[in-house]
Amino acid sequence: MKNLLLILACVVLGVCGQLLLKQGMSTDPDRVDRLGEVIPRLLKAALTPAVLFGFLLYGLSSALWLIVLTRADLSYAYPLISMGYVVVVILSRFLFHEAVTPTRFMGTLIICLGVILISRTQ
Repeated sequence: MKNLLLILACVVLGVCGQLLLKQGMSTDPDRVDRLGEVIPRLLKAALTPAVLFGFLLYGLSSALWLIVLTRADLSYAYPLISMGYVVVVILSRFLFHEAVTPTRFMGTLIICLGVILISRTQ
């Protein structure tokens, strides 16, 4: 149970980090379409509070993951991280008004089924 809680904490921190990174990158409406635009855009974005905090949360998730790796089988723990994909799909729909097509929704359900199957083996 402790391992599952640690893994879920990694998922939550990772999801929050990803959402903040998306929010921070969405503050500037310019898209990066050319290779020469990548570095200036990344430097500008790296200084926004949302991106900085997103990286902080993502880093905390990674540090906590290192603890998980000392306590749980990788073959058990790693697939559970995919719950982050499910949460991101749901939250992206509501926070960023992204389209969730039926195909994307079915793929998300398949991930959920896989996570349920794997979590029953520990």
